[in-house]
Amino acid sequence: MKEHVLIGGYTKQASRGIYQLSFDSQQGQLSPAQLAVSLEGPTYFTISNTNILYSVVKTKTQGGVAAFDLEHNFQLLGQVLQPGPAPAYIEVSDKKQLVFTANFHNGIVNIYRIQADSTLTLTDQIQLSGHSVLPEQEAAHPHIAHLTPDDKLVICDYGTDSILTYDLNPNGKAQLHATFKVPAGSAPRHIVFNGQHPDIAYCICELSSTVLVLQYHEGYFSLANTYALLPAGFEEPNTAAAIRLSPDQKYLYTSNRGHNSLVSFKISANGLDLEQLQTIKTQGDFPRDFQFDLTGNYVLVPHQKSNDVTVLKYNALTGYLTFLNNDVQVPEGTCILFY
Repeated sequence: MKEHVLIGGYTKQASRGIYQLSFDSQQGQLSPAQLAVSLEGPTYFTISNTNILYSVVKTKTQGGVAAFDLEHNFQLLGQVLQPGPAPAYIEVSDKKQLVFTANFHNGIVNIYRIQADSTLTLTDQIQLSGHSVLPEQEAAHPHIAHLTPDDKLVICDYGTDSILTYDLNPNGKAQLHATFKVPAGSAPRHIVFNGQHPDIAYCICELSSTVLVLQYHEGYFSLANTYALLPAGFEEPNTAAAIRLSPDQKYLYTSNRGHNSLVSFKISANGLDLEQLQTIKTQGDFPRDFQFDLTGNYVLVPHQKSNDVTVLKYNALTGYLTFLNNDVQVPEGTCILFY
């Protein structure tokens, strides 16, 4: 089976945009990368059910979202731009026909309506404010805007150590529902919900290099458990990055930038307890993102600083990962998607 892979990231050095590769899931091998979209700063992107690629984008003075038609050779459909930096995160809700972006730099979360031609119209803008205890937390820095299983909008704010929940009305307008404070200095980054236990979520915290197990009910969070992502005695700089669940929801995976590893956990039957399984080095530098392939048999990890992609074999029976290769080059990779 040949799978399509897209990898994008910063365009500060050799990268020119979003690259397309082919992944052979029988051999566990990637093809050489080909430039698919020439674009500045596509550090995060997502794909709708109608095969529209929505990517963050920046120009010299503006940032926003660009929409591309995958079925028509990545044809540009349109852009929505605002003065200032580009967002750090983007997510599409096919059910609600909305797109959410989180802008780490200016503290803004935008909500867009998907139009009939797949372009976007801004429906609401949330300006966050505040700070926390570390120098990096001098202002609000939202890093994700994600729909909960009960269709509320949850925002992880790295800058204020807050997880905020918003109600969404049919017009794409948001109203603050609840604010949950994580331990000071944690810097919550991304959050995923357990597909078998929709009342349980896992939040990766960038500056504390921890995972929080959270209980969730009607927009309100509470802390159940905290787990470290670094081995005892590791004192070098590290920032935790991505968090993913295995296809069967039995295992949780996280990435470390600095320690350059993926850390895996076995999830208990009730979803509330994690048992650390494995810390595997990714054999590259700065693994910001990673994804399971479409078969669920592999995990692919692009590296922002070493400009390569590691292929890991996934054992669904044990949850363990095994290094296969990292001989394909992609510059400055920070986001990877299969389709």
